[in-house]
Amino acid sequence: MGKKIIIDPVTRIEGHLKVEIEIENKRVVDAKCSGMLYRGIEKILIGKDPEDATQITQRICGVCPIAHASASTLACEDAFGITEKIPSNALLVRNLIHASNHIHNSILHFYHLCLLDFVDVRKIKKGISSEIELLCKFLERDNYYPFNVEEGDFRLPEDVNIRCLQNYIKGLEIRRYAHQLLSIFGGKMPHNCGFIPGGVTQKIDAGKIENAIGKIKDIKEFIEFYYYRDLKEIASYYNDYFEIGSSYGNFLSYGVFPIREDGTIKRFQPSGIIYEIEKNEEINYKEITEHIINSWYEGEIEKPEEDFPEINFEKKTGYSWIKSPRYKDKPFEVGPSARILIAYKKNISPWKEEIEKILNEFKIDISKFNSVMGRHLARFIEAKVLINECLNWLLKINPEEEFYIEYEVPEEGIGIGLSEGARGAVGHWIKIKNRKISHYQVISPTTWNASPKDKNGNPGPIEKSLIGTKIENEENPVEILRIIRSYDPCLACAVQIIDKKKLKRKEFIIWE
Repeated sequence: MGKKIIIDPVTRIEGHLKVEIEIENKRVVDAKCSGMLYRGIEKILIGKDPEDATQITQRICGVCPIAHASASTLACEDAFGITEKIPSNALLVRNLIHASNHIHNSILHFYHLCLLDFVDVRKIKKGISSEIELLCKFLERDNYYPFNVEEGDFRLPEDVNIRCLQNYIKGLEIRRYAHQLLSIFGGKMPHNCGFIPGGVTQKIDAGKIENAIGKIKDIKEFIEFYYYRDLKEIASYYNDYFEIGSSYGNFLSYGVFPIREDGTIKRFQPSGIIYEIEKNEEINYKEITEHIINSWYEGEIEKPEEDFPEINFEKKTGYSWIKSPRYKDKPFEVGPSARILIAYKKNISPWKEEIEKILNEFKIDISKFNSVMGRHLARFIEAKVLINECLNWLLKINPEEEFYIEYEVPEEGIGIGLSEGARGAVGHWIKIKNRKISHYQVISPTTWNASPKDKNGNPGPIEKSLIGTKIENEENPVEILRIIRSYDPCLACAVQIIDKKKLKRKEFIIWE
């Protein structure tokens, strides 16, 4: 019998994730990811006006609400039959809102969620600066090291530690700029009011364009100089993490950032499927199902366009509120690595050129994006490409043309909205009856990545990444936390369904 370790909750992620691992001979032989947070957004939507969905679903998460705004708006427009009629200006403004959120999340993830896995604040000498001293005291107070162990796997020299912490502080300011950039076009953040079915809520004038250009310039400088230098330095000291945390090599993306070219709508980041790093094909959303055999719901498999499953707390095989999305019954990783790899395989510019540049500079091959350090690299590439593309989108806006079209909500309708959050693929399914929502379902990125084992016994991507990992210090398994955090889990997004009438256990928290 191996040693069992339970981490509950995993810190420096969004929401409540429990991870249970079993170790034999210093290797992980089994892993279970359990979503321990329940929400009720899908149920809340039933009976509501379809036009309210874009605002309500943003309340799923305050970190990545724009992905839900995008998917919900697309689902409504599909149900209303107006997808191809959306003005080009509206698509460009939506992309600026959405890209700002992705860029913000890349900086948040690297500096304020994951950096402390590699930087040892206890070894920073006093007298560096008052800001860094205060930061170190704050971080030590919160005891960010797992299991209270004094010695950890910290390899960075003091000067790199200091510089990274300086940029940790600077990153807070740059994240504010990203939020301000988003708010220029979306009104506010979190929970923007710019996305609506039919287009966007405001026209863009010269003043807004000038204001946005200033924000883009500051964010671009931080990404291309500070972010890049810190990431490259950390990767050089933790080069072995290009070999750690690999999943199946199966990747899925719905594509994101629609633009109109030659009269048709394409996506700046393309959709697609990759099997085992090599084979790629187009995605067919009808092949998506959710296995629930190891989740606390009745049944084994369901389809997102159908009714909700019944809750079953007593299910012997259940160990998570998260379902197990599968494509053709196979598990897929979603997120920045998926988007980067699919764009690379499809030879899409400017992604292909930027990826090849990074491959050469880091002296790695494309398969290394399927790793802890590869996921960090993928986020950096996205941030760099998107901040430059924001300027292109901005300059394509024609203030004299339309930003919105009129439409009628149909008596009945069915719609699907497929988009991408910073963490990966986001799908919204809607049914309308009597001009009200009769069914609504969401599959978020962490539902894919942190899913429990499916009907065929296949673990979810995070579980798969953990299994086989060598643990150097069983009292302080930092490898486990670095792998989990590389996925940037969001449990607020991962579980939406809840029926309060079915709840019987007092220890469960109900979000009103």
